[in-house]
Amino acid sequence: MKNRTLASILTPSALILSTPAFAAIEPAGIDAGAISIVPMVTVQTGYDDNFFSTSANEQDETITVLSPSVQLIAEDGLNAYRLAYQINHGIHQNSSADNYTDHALSADAHLEFSQRSILDLKAAYNKGHEARGTGLSATGGIATSIDAPLEYDTQVLSFNYVYGAQDATGRLQFYGEHLDREYQNFRSITEGRDDTEVTLGAVFYYQVMPKTSLLFEARNKDIDYDVDPANSLDSNAWKYLVGATWEGTAKTTGTIKLGITEKDFDSASRKDFTGGSWEAAIRWAPRTYSVVDVSTSRNAAEANGNGDFIDTKSYNINWNHAWTDIVSTDAGIGLINETYEGAADGRKDDTTTLNLGLNYDMRRWLTFALNYQYSDTDSNLANTDYSKNIVMLTVNASL
Repeated sequence: MKNRTLASILTPSALILSTPAFAAIEPAGIDAGAISIVPMVTVQTGYDDNFFSTSANEQDETITVLSPSVQLIAEDGLNAYRLAYQINHGIHQNSSADNYTDHALSADAHLEFSQRSILDLKAAYNKGHEARGTGLSATGGIATSIDAPLEYDTQVLSFNYVYGAQDATGRLQFYGEHLDREYQNFRSITEGRDDTEVTLGAVFYYQVMPKTSLLFEARNKDIDYDVDPANSLDSNAWKYLVGATWEGTAKTTGTIKLGITEKDFDSASRKDFTGGSWEAAIRWAPRTYSVVDVSTSRNAAEANGNGDFIDTKSYNINWNHAWTDIVSTDAGIGLINETYEGAADGRKDDTTTLNLGLNYDMRRWLTFALNYQYSDTDSNLANTDYSKNIVMLTVNASL
């Protein structure tokens, strides 16, 4: 049971490019009494031929990111506890103004009161950044003239509680998250973007076959911005979803949800929204060494300074194949359609991405990955189209 619990909570933090499924180290810990100490380090270096994501006068950049981390893990029977800290330090060859140091501190608890009562808790504090040309400083956003990355702090508290055994006819899941975000620089631009987001949801699973359940879900997200002008972006959104989830049926595992979204704004000057919504993630494994992941969703994302919200539809497919025990490849393609609802310029963006990766698991504690990413954004707004190529070499190491 110890190995299962450790594997479930030793999840590496997100990097610049997602680590392929088959390129994963198996870190060893240092025993310190009841606590296991697990240090890890990731080094990435690469090239971006359009670092600021502009439609003209592209500037290339060579980037190196150092990411040391440490996790303290303790177990008590089926319960597990983790304290994790990671630094991401980015170094830019041509633009030192874009260098950054991010910090991520989190604490997790996995509590199994019984076979049918499980609670997961998490608290996290992050000092992060938005690279120039992304987030609020993307073309068409509210921050169109900055000379350094936007810095922000986030504080997150979340829980997930499941009542009912895995093979029970009925199971209940309750989850929630409280996120507080505050930007730290360029306050004349970012002050109006500080916000608090509270999400609460519940799911009922009804088992119709041994490994298949129907699901019924309701989710609420309340967003309050610290600055509250007459045309406030404060809103309350509900999602009502029905669907199914299954495991190991005809070599597939997945969840499909369909429903509606209702987004109501506090300000009468903004138009409320009601529309279809979906979330789906399916994994097909024709072989133990070959996996295809397909996902799609539709969400009402927060505006970045243009319009009321962004009607976002995403579609992704990724194929991981292990050619040998130590060599694997990763290939994927994605499409994102974004419609800026309520924007005076009627902005619509279509972004296509292509990812290719070669992974080499040299040792249990040492892996290498070479990744290529191409992205192209086609917009009906002038000077908003852009494309870029990124090549990144990643080294992951542990004890």
